Amino acid sequence: MKNFFGLIIVVLLALGGYKAWNYYQSTYVGQDYYGVISEPLPEETTIKDDSGNALGKGFKYEVTAYDEDGNARQLKFDVITTGRDKNGSAYEAGTVMKFDASEKRIIKKSVIDMNDVPTNLVNKLQ
Repeated sequence: MKNFFGLIIVVLLALGGYKAWNYYQSTYVGQDYYGVISEPLPEETTIKDDSGNALGKGFKYEVTAYDEDGNARQLKFDVITTGRDKNGSAYEAGTVMKFDASEKRIIKKSVIDMNDVPTNLVNKLQ
């Protein structure tokens, strides 16, 4: 009987470990994507958190970005330009960006020069 309960505990620990590893991989381990902010630019709007509380004024962007193999993916992100939670300023059309994105979210975004984009993606971004 002790062996049976011990086996169940080991199986539950293994299953829990696998679930935790899978969550981490899909949320915090990203891949590089490259995109360009294009026209039409978004209108300034009130950015809200998941609970509906206003964080400040800002912009909601949607960018078609490409991984290094040329596969397209739509990435959505907000930039809060006013208020306590300010995290940046508006991007101009033509701004080239690099994203580190997981399956679930954008981990990091940065403005780069077109010279930093892999050569096989330059034509897709112009």
